Amino acid sequence: MMQKQEPTTPGALDGVRVLDFSMYIAGPYSTRLMADLGAEVVKIESPKGDLLRGAAPLRNKRSSYFGQLNCGKKSLVVDLKQKSGVELMLELVTHADVVLENFRPGVMDALGLSYEAVRDRKPDIVYCSVSGYGHIGSGRGRAAYAPIIHAASGYDLAYMAYLESPEKPLQGANATADYLAATHAMAAISAALFRREKTGFGERLDIALLDVMHNMLAYEIQDEQFPSQGRTLYKPLETLDGFVILAPNSGKNYKDLLSAIGHPEWHERFPLNTADRVKNWDLLLKEVEGWTKQRSSQECEDIISAGGCPCSRYMTPLESLDQDLVNERGGVVEVDDGSGTFLVPNSPLHSLESDSRVRPSVPDLGQHSREIVGDWLTLSSEEVERLVAEGIVGVD
Repeated sequence: MMQKQEPTTPGALDGVRVLDFSMYIAGPYSTRLMADLGAEVVKIESPKGDLLRGAAPLRNKRSSYFGQLNCGKKSLVVDLKQKSGVELMLELVTHADVVLENFRPGVMDALGLSYEAVRDRKPDIVYCSVSGYGHIGSGRGRAAYAPIIHAASGYDLAYMAYLESPEKPLQGANATADYLAATHAMAAISAALFRREKTGFGERLDIALLDVMHNMLAYEIQDEQFPSQGRTLYKPLETLDGFVILAPNSGKNYKDLLSAIGHPEWHERFPLNTADRVKNWDLLLKEVEGWTKQRSSQECEDIISAGGCPCSRYMTPLESLDQDLVNERGGVVEVDDGSGTFLVPNSPLHSLESDSRVRPSVPDLGQHSREIVGDWLTLSSEEVERLVAEGIVGVD
């Protein structure tokens, strides 16, 4: 069995410099993943900062929500409303490998930081844009956040169809489209960097949340074209103190489940390898729920999982993070944002040979401004202070 070990080499993206113009979730999480792999990620912020800095939950006016998405980065404040600020950014571009932005299409162009303008300064730049509807087509100018894309992609109605008594789409505040777009953007950037190593050419990347969500709905899109007789649905089963869920998907899983709960005869009573699979599945789950209602969630999980059938109790996020199996993988990190520490899930990009982990600090607004413009552009301290005095560069 693989054991957690200390990395023997730097992160896979060690030495890669990223200029991150993004805000909120999709862009910041993508570049956070790059920082996890060792990239030097410089978060470019206006004097007011990323609006997520003020998002709840707050401690001493610092957002741990912002912190989880931006730890491991450096913060550079530049006033892009000044031409001198834009020119400064174009100078920094010549020392960067990646530019990422998630504004509405046209915003970077208006600032003077379009792909063409950046490529003129750094021909082999990898320039990634993340937006709701993408930069190609009539939807390019439409504003969007994740909930809008969930509705526009078919995701919400597809999920509604799985409810027992659907009346209207569920309300919520999840950002599924943002996180999926972030991981797709990170994958595309990594591929572009690999391509650049082989060819010397940069790349223009256009990641649309709508495209990402469409690709997530593989079954639903195909089922609309070629309707089936239904789909077996995973359902919460009530216990004495909560709920569990199980998945007897294979023949072996099914036998393991029935053996674990002491009802092997149900295999003949509810066969799952016939045309009546969906009907029998529902009848089976009702019978199993009669068994789970007599036990705690933990007891149900222990018995069924030990028998070999996939099963889990329903947990809160913090309960899940507190599991031994998570901690054994180094799955939780304490991050400090200046107002104390808070827990953050460790990087999902779990490499055993190279360094891949959440970095445990969050940048204050403009904390690294002097460092970045001084080191990247080899400016003297006097030149840096002049930029600060003129309001081109902001500091904490």
